Amino acid sequence: MKKTILILSMIFTLLMTSCFFFPEEEPLLDPPVIKQDEVTYVTYTARRGEIISRVVTTGYVTSKTFADCFFTDYTGNLKAIYVFPGDFVQEGQLIAELDVGELEFDLETARLTAELMRLTYNTSGTQEARLNMELAQNTYEQLQARMDGSRIYAPMTGQVAFVERLSPGEEINPHRVLVRIIDPDDLRITAEATDTISYTHGDIVDILVNSVTYAGVITRTPQVARAEGADDVNALWADFTADVPGFAEMGKHADIILIRGRSENAVIIPKNLVKTLGDRTYVQIYDNGVKVDVDVVTGISNATEIEIISGLEEGQQVVVK
Repeated sequence: MKKTILILSMIFTLLMTSCFFFPEEEPLLDPPVIKQDEVTYVTYTARRGEIISRVVTTGYVTSKTFADCFFTDYTGNLKAIYVFPGDFVQEGQLIAELDVGELEFDLETARLTAELMRLTYNTSGTQEARLNMELAQNTYEQLQARMDGSRIYAPMTGQVAFVERLSPGEEINPHRVLVRIIDPDDLRITAEATDTISYTHGDIVDILVNSVTYAGVITRTPQVARAEGADDVNALWADFTADVPGFAEMGKHADIILIRGRSENAVIIPKNLVKTLGDRTYVQIYDNGVKVDVDVVTGISNATEIEIISGLEEGQQVVVK
């Protein structure tokens, strides 16, 4: 009995001490705290300055008064063109002619024959002589018309602006423009304007030609062209009102510049920073570390900038992104 009690006592003692062989539980840790990075913005500083709203349309230097020179009657081979670009010509001056072969000799023969038949009729007065005279005269007139059709004469006094590059002997069809004569003192800018660009007859404009600015005025608009039923319904003309560019500028590009508005000492920011939402117009500014929406009233603008009339002050930081 004592032996049994001793064994049970040993087993109990062993059980009581065996818990010290297991590892102790670790204390629970607080959940990690993630620190949020500070938000940074790219900003633009509102500034004061002059802003100009302008419309620019590109056209060409042309002449209001011009004449194209071409053959009208028949196809032939070119003999020569007698003028060059820049030449001054007088009305009636020979410009070009076709190679007519023996036509000049035939014409002189026909003239003499017609004169002989006229003298014969005046002497005899017979019906046969009259018919021969008329026949000779018709032949002469026909040859003369052909000779006239083989030559081009200047229809106006002016300056040669264009000459087709051709070689003697080349075949020329009727109505092919070979030479253009202009009045070099009667120039304008010819351009095209769409419905999205508004001009009014009489608008005062600047005309920029080869980096030189000239004074001008709008003399034709697409609205007028349509009302008149013109072929070119998008025609825009600007005439010079004082000095005109030289002949060397003929055909070159030119800008018609219309000033729509000008504001000095205005608060100006990039145009793309102004936002709209329904009827609301606003910008986002950076104020004391916070992005804030601010309603604004805008004024004139150009392609890249816009005037802020109210809601934003010079020096404030406008959020770009």
